Amino acid sequence: MSEADTVCVWLVDSALPPVLMSELAASLDEGERRRADEMDPLRRREFVAAHGAARLLTGRVLGMAPDRVRWRIGRHGKPEVDGLRVSLSRSSGLAMFACTARRAIGVDLQRVDEGLDVGRTADRYYPADEARHVADCPPHERPTRFTGLLTRKEACVKAAGGRLFPGLRLPVHGRAVVRQADGPYRVRDLPAPTGYAAAVALAGIDDYRVRAHRWPDEGVRPW
Repeated sequence: MSEADTVCVWLVDSALPPVLMSELAASLDEGERRRADEMDPLRRREFVAAHGAARLLTGRVLGMAPDRVRWRIGRHGKPEVDGLRVSLSRSSGLAMFACTARRAIGVDLQRVDEGLDVGRTADRYYPADEARHVADCPPHERPTRFTGLLTRKEACVKAAGGRLFPGLRLPVHGRAVVRQADGPYRVRDLPAPTGYAAAVALAGIDDYRVRAHRWPDEGVRPW
C-alpha cells in the first residue's frame, strides 16, 4: 500500500495552554479571526484550537508556515488546499483533522448524545435496517449505535462535499464501501475517546491505512 493510500488523523483537545492558543490564533487568516471574534469564549477556544491546529498540521505536511496556508472553500463550506486533501470535524471540546495525498476525504467526530430519543430519530431518518440495528440493543447502548452510524454517514457526505440531511438515508451499516450518486467511498470507524464516535471515508473502493495521532502529543497509533 503506497503513501498515497495513507490517511493521517489527529485528535485535538481545545484545552490547550494559553501560549499555544495564542500561537494558533496568530496563524488564522482574517476571515477565521472574524468568525472567532463573533463567538462566545468557549466556542471561540474550540474554533481556534481546531482551525489553528488544522493550519499547523497542513503546513507541516506541505512544508510551509501555518499562516501561509491558503484555504479555498468548496461546496457547502468544505476547506480545500493545493497539494493535499483535508477534512476537519469539531464536537464538544474536541476536534479531528484528517488528510491524505490524493483521494477526496471526509472525517467526522461526534459526542454521543445520551438525551436524544435516538429510536424515534432513527425510525424517521435512517434506513429501516439501521433503525432496527439501533433498536435491537439495550436502551443504554442505543445512543452509541446511533452516533456510530451518524459519523459514518457524515464522513461519506463530507468526502463527497454534500449536505448531511439527505445523507441520513445513506445505508452505511455493515458496509466497507458506501455508494453515493457520484461514486463509491470506503468508510472506516475510528477509535475515539469515551463518549464519542468517529469515522473516516475516502473516495474509491481501494483500502487504506490510518495513522492516528493526538496533538500536541505526537504519539502515533497504527489503526
